[in-house]
Amino acid sequence: MCVVSVLAIASCASQGSAVGDTSDMAKVYLVQQGPVPGQSGNFWVGLDGTLVEKRPWGGTADDSATGMFFLAADEKNLYFRAEVQDVSPNLRPLDLEVAQAWNGTSLQFFFGTKTAKHPAYDEGDNNLSIWAVQEEDGSYGARVAMSGRLMNERQHKAAVVEWKEKSFIIEASFSFDSLSIFKPFKPGQKVRCEFRINQAALDSDRSYIINWKTPTDDAWHDPNVWSDGIVVQKP
Repeated sequence: MCVVSVLAIASCASQGSAVGDTSDMAKVYLVQQGPVPGQSGNFWVGLDGTLVEKRPWGGTADDSATGMFFLAADEKNLYFRAEVQDVSPNLRPLDLEVAQAWNGTSLQFFFGTKTAKHPAYDEGDNNLSIWAVQEEDGSYGARVAMSGRLMNERQHKAAVVEWKEKSFIIEASFSFDSLSIFKPFKPGQKVRCEFRINQAALDSDRSYIINWKTPTDDAWHDPNVWSDGIVVQKP
């Protein structure tokens, strides 16, 4: 289902807390109940997003993409929203080989709950790929894969909120158990994450990667290059 919304890029203003300066961290907003992807209404309005604009391979906002990413959580689910400005967003084939999800217009979201250094994936570390398709009935849909395998409807929900010529919005939610997260989050809790936009020229393979902080293409295999996030109570 495609639910139209207004693309509003939120500011990255700092937000203080008892744990000190959190302005350089991705915020995970703690709530009683998160939104249904594609039907979030004004849930995300006014929240601080994470600006994704680092380009390890070059490019600019004028010839590639830039995005604002948002996270929230309740007791059972992690919620995700990406608002992306892209000069040439491409829908992916319905029969896309999942191993090729990165090679074109798509999003990647790396997330973990273990903050100690570890060079290989451990329990609670996740590599999630999200891309848009046009369903057989003409509506827009989103597909989600974890580490190269499609997630099922029990594990996640996802929706294309808006699809335009040069922008798109995608929302998703993930059950904690599917992410190997076994305890609800607490305010002040640290997490680790990275966000990526895979950008492609019209009808071509991936042209650029746009990361939050990682200056290389290593986030997909090395959790040590992810950066800090912090759980805060939603205002």
